[in-house]
Amino acid sequence: MTEWVSLPCPRPEAAIRLFCLPYAGGGSVEYQQWADLLPATVEVAPVHLPGRERRIRQQPYTVMKELVADLADGLEPYLDRPYALFGYSLGAWVAFEVARELRRRVVYRGFEQPRALLLAAAGPPDLPRDPTTYDLPDPALVARMERLGGTDGMIVDDPRLLAVVLPKLRADLQVADTYTPIEEPALPYPIRAFTGDADGLVSPEQARAWQWHTDEDFRMRVLPGGHFFMHERRAELLRFIVQDLEIAS
Repeated sequence: MTEWVSLPCPRPEAAIRLFCLPYAGGGSVEYQQWADLLPATVEVAPVHLPGRERRIRQQPYTVMKELVADLADGLEPYLDRPYALFGYSLGAWVAFEVARELRRRVVYRGFEQPRALLLAAAGPPDLPRDPTTYDLPDPALVARMERLGGTDGMIVDDPRLLAVVLPKLRADLQVADTYTPIEEPALPYPIRAFTGDADGLVSPEQARAWQWHTDEDFRMRVLPGGHFFMHERRAELLRFIVQDLEIAS
């Protein structure tokens, strides 16, 4: 219905639809694999951002407010059943802001709010920030990616590959680095936070701060692994997600 969302394994009888948002520079490949791994009660709906994969020719966003407004428009046709939002790293912040945008729209659009917000590898955006990274020189940006484990399987000394990867990564990082959240009431549904015990960017204490953004139940799970624990601990993460969605649906 829109270019923002796909349903790799349509499940009309599923109890809940799970929108999945990628980390900075990432795409939908991981989430397309989830569609075959999650039970029939969950319909996985990867979110496709401009500048990658099937939208490779489109200009990526650099401003959070613009991204969220257009993404919320793109999600609206898919809000015809119970749903939840999952976001990883930058995707967690985007999911959080989309949730708040949908709350603003619910009064005059008539659709329901999410049943739950699942946020991984990120603390809330109102915590103190590190210096900006989107404007780092190429070698420094690649070195940072390597330290975080974000270049696994990537030939980082291939200039042709970097010419494709780095522009969308910089655009995503600019979304994060220039984003300042406004103060709003806590969300009226559960939040689940996931973090890696060896994440060099997000400590468990930072991830736990998501509890202040919900008026409902909060739970945090710490998994073994670094910032990209979703690849290292996929089975455990998916098991917890299923448990959380069973409660929400």
